[in-house]
Amino acid sequence: MARKKTKNKSKGTELDVFKDRAGRANLAIFEVLAKTSPQNIKQILKQIARYEGLEETYYASLTKRLNRLCEDGFLKETKQATGQKSYELQMKAYLAMFLNEYSMQIILSQATDIQAAHILLTLLNVALQEKT
Repeated sequence: MARKKTKNKSKGTELDVFKDRAGRANLAIFEVLAKTSPQNIKQILKQIARYEGLEETYYASLTKRLNRLCEDGFLKETKQATGQKSYELQMKAYLAMFLNEYSMQIILSQATDIQAAHILLTLLNVALQEKT
């Protein structure tokens, strides 16, 4: 079976969440959960072990990584009926995946004036919240 590869270089904006080895793991986790969500840690571990460079990922390391992604708002932890924890992507993760794939130049060149206004208003709203 061929190993899946995670992208080393983004086509879009370089984000901290996708830098280094932890970033490759984050991207693999996001890709796995984007296909099927929610999943528990064992399911995620099984899936990301198929990615090149992540074959030797330990359960404890993945637990720490998932907890960090939850703290940063990329994932949401839920309890299954069995009481087992499961994880699903938040909108912030989808946005990170999108920004990793598309450059701002492409977005800007293809956006209509109204779409550009919506994007600008949203970005201003985020920037203003940061200052308060």
